Amino acid sequence: MTINNISGVNSVKGCSGIEKSAQTVKLPEQDTITLSSEAKAMGEVYAISEELRAVPDIRMDKVEAAIQKLKDPDYINQTVINNVADKIVDMLGV
Repeated sequence: MTINNISGVNSVKGCSGIEKSAQTVKLPEQDTITLSSEAKAMGEVYAISEELRAVPDIRMDKVEAAIQKLKDPDYINQTVINNVADKIVDMLGV
């Protein structure tokens, strides 16, 4: 294949009439974002869920206190038994 009549790129002509533009206006170089109330609420939920992940599932201080109470022979008496029985009945809705 032969391509004929290819000439070089003409230099840019007629550029002498270019004038400098007026003073440029500088805009602040600070970007901003706006969050919707839904996005803010989701962020709060995320932050709270992250805090809850840090809390252990088992509160060892409560477990230790219960163990100490159960070791005390005077702790389990008729009053404690009645209170526990009442709570069980209430939970079962009987």
